[in-house]
Amino acid sequence: MKTNAIFILAIAFMTIKGYSQTRVVKVKDTLRQFTAYQSTKINDDEKVPLLLNFHGSGMTAIEQMLYTKTNKLAEAKGFIVVYPQGINNEWNVGFGQDYDTGTQDVEFINVLIEKLVKNYPIDSTKIYATGLSRGGFFVQRLATELPNKIKGFVSVGAPMPNEVMDRISVNTPIKAMYVHGTADKIVDRNGKEGAYLSVDDCIAYWKNRNALESQPVIKIIDDEDDGTSVLFTNYGSVAEIQIENGGHTWPGADPFNVGFPLGKTTQDISFNAMLYNFLFKSIN
Repeated sequence: MKTNAIFILAIAFMTIKGYSQTRVVKVKDTLRQFTAYQSTKINDDEKVPLLLNFHGSGMTAIEQMLYTKTNKLAEAKGFIVVYPQGINNEWNVGFGQDYDTGTQDVEFINVLIEKLVKNYPIDSTKIYATGLSRGGFFVQRLATELPNKIKGFVSVGAPMPNEVMDRISVNTPIKAMYVHGTADKIVDRNGKEGAYLSVDDCIAYWKNRNALESQPVIKIIDDEDDGTSVLFTNYGSVAEIQIENGGHTWPGADPFNVGFPLGKTTQDISFNAMLYNFLFKSIN
């Protein structure tokens, strides 16, 4: 068994462009999985951005990859996307398990980033994170605990956990975008006592942290007859996509059935393109 584990680690970072590959990284005494996709458009001498994409509760990294379709985005734009796998399909965000003694997910991502930067052509100054639901909660923990590594995040269906807010100890500016449906019955955009803040409170926090004072650019988008519309509010390094009548879903994705109703998925926006533009492009 020990020999097999060593063999797995030895091949873990062999990379083939244009294919999704599931690999492992050892964190203390635990092997943690992730799935990586490297665009074929990356030149041999080029350093490119990295997007970490986190699944929701009960989902897997592979399901998140197929559902969000960010491999297609990575291929088109020429970057690397990685889908970490949570233990028991969960992430430690301060409710549901102990923040300090539960699964050591921040340490996992810290080690993973170090290994990825060493073995992939990644620009370490351009590492970003996105996630859905529990994964969205978790990217905010990462952004606040690893601000020297995570330069921006997009959280879908997940405001900031209370535990994350209570433990913030640095004020490094970070790009922050929140995406939430007004009809989300799984995670309430208005917050939940003892668990997470409202989206409005999150936006206010990041505006203050990023020292944003100018008036936002606001767009209303209703291009498709799908029963939803989108209010996009852009402050620069902080933004919000509010989806009227939208559910607990990834905008632009195909319907996703996990056994209970998640609500409507808006097709009014090219969300992955908006995510890319917000995170990867400079804010003037």
